[in-house]
Amino acid sequence: MIKCPHCNHELNDGARFCSQCGKNLERASESNNKARRSWLPIITPVILLVVMGVALYFVYDYQKDINHEVAAMKKEAEEVALKGEYREAEKLLVGAINHRPEVEALQNELNHVQEALSWENELEAVGQLIEDGSLEEANKELSAIQEALRKENSRLLVTLVPKMNELDSKLTLKEVNQELSKITDVDELAAKLDTLSHLNLEEASKVREKIYEKIINQSTKKAEAAAGEKRYTEAIATIDQGLQYVSNDKKLIQLKERIQQEKEAFEQAEQQRLESAMQQAAKDELRNETQALEVVDLSITKDEFGDYKVSGELKSVATQIISKVTVKYDILNKDGKAVRSEAVKVFPNYLNPKDLGNFEKMHYELEEGEYSVEISEMEWLVE
Repeated sequence: MIKCPHCNHELNDGARFCSQCGKNLERASESNNKARRSWLPIITPVILLVVMGVALYFVYDYQKDINHEVAAMKKEAEEVALKGEYREAEKLLVGAINHRPEVEALQNELNHVQEALSWENELEAVGQLIEDGSLEEANKELSAIQEALRKENSRLLVTLVPKMNELDSKLTLKEVNQELSKITDVDELAAKLDTLSHLNLEEASKVREKIYEKIINQSTKKAEAAAGEKRYTEAIATIDQGLQYVSNDKKLIQLKERIQQEKEAFEQAEQQRLESAMQQAAKDELRNETQALEVVDLSITKDEFGDYKVSGELKSVATQIISKVTVKYDILNKDGKAVRSEAVKVFPNYLNPKDLGNFEKMHYELEEGEYSVEISEMEWLVE
């Protein structure tokens, strides 16, 4: 079906004249074709301009989207880099550069991130040295990195400071842990506690506990040794020193109580011994002054010439040295009457406790008869 261009009446396909208005349909068609051909030179450039405009719009819109995407990638890269996630930042910046390779700022950012990655690798190597126990080398490398980063003026490198501080703490922790086996002095052990006081690592608490345990063991060992030698005051002072750092330790508190009890018992026993010694000393002094000598032998004999000899032997029962012993004796006749009194020195001049001393004296003037001898007095000096 077609429509008449003149009256819009619907006609069958192939009709030449309109059954409604009678107009010639072929002439109308030719007229329309001519009109269409007359507008074509004008319409074509317009269409081209529209197409070019639309294309430019889509290109501009596409480029604008890429710019937005690159800017977002750059911003995200900066954020993750400042968090220390350098690998992710590098990945984002490489993607941004693929979109905008001509942007120099992106390449500069990438260089900074890659520099931070390089330093991070250096720090990881230091961490491995610490784990391996190569502490001297680790300390040297870490100090060199810290010195190098101080000279850098990069906001990004500041993000490595926490990592360096953590490694420094681990290094300090390892050094302290190695030194503990050589330290036996409680004050030196306490100094290591001060060294660990600024460390927040989980391992630091374990080393602190190890130091506390060693302080307790060393204090106990030294206190027990001193108490075993009756140096109770020193033992208690040793425990008090340990309790300064582990004030609530039951082991040390109980040990202190036991040593205090031993000290009191010892002091009481010492007092008793002292009193007993004083009593014994008084007895000994009295004995030394009054009963220092014991007569072992005493006799008077007559020789072939008719002369009489008085001899004797004494034993020192004193507790000190005595000297200048003099024996006074009486010679008695058969009736028991003293016919002569004499004094004689004892040899040797000094007698130690339990030593024996001798004396003798000749008497030429005695008449023939039976005699006996009797000691009347003994004198001596207590040294």
